[in-house]
Amino acid sequence: MSILLFNHDAAVANFVAGITGKPFHAPYSTIGVTRPDGQLIGGFVFTGYTGDSVEMSLAGAATISRAAWVAIADYVFRQMGCSRLQVHTRRDGDKRVRRTATRLGFHMEGTARRYYGQCDALVYSLTADQLPAFRKRWRF
Repeated sequence: MSILLFNHDAAVANFVAGITGKPFHAPYSTIGVTRPDGQLIGGFVFTGYTGDSVEMSLAGAATISRAAWVAIADYVFRQMGCSRLQVHTRRDGDKRVRRTATRLGFHMEGTARRYYGQCDALVYSLTADQLPAFRKRWRF
């Protein structure tokens, strides 16, 4: 069982940065995922908020949990009021993240060359008009 972690932005951003190799600079917000014992096992970092869109970087095995994605959709589309969520993940990273993004209805937009230093990022997006299909996949 995993537990969602809020209001620990620096710890979650450092966790994700340690895996992705990309440091984060304020302003940003985060959602972390912990084990019941408090160990951080996954994280989402939100940057580049424009009012209509936000970028999200993620890392850790726990980022494929249903509870985490329900929280992401609520945070981005309801609380922040965005119409678009853009996701970056390392090309050489966890293939489960890429498979999950596709299964959830994210659209693969392309590659951001050298986004993580020497490593490219794969870029996915989900828009507000895709939320009904997203919710159906996660049954919420």
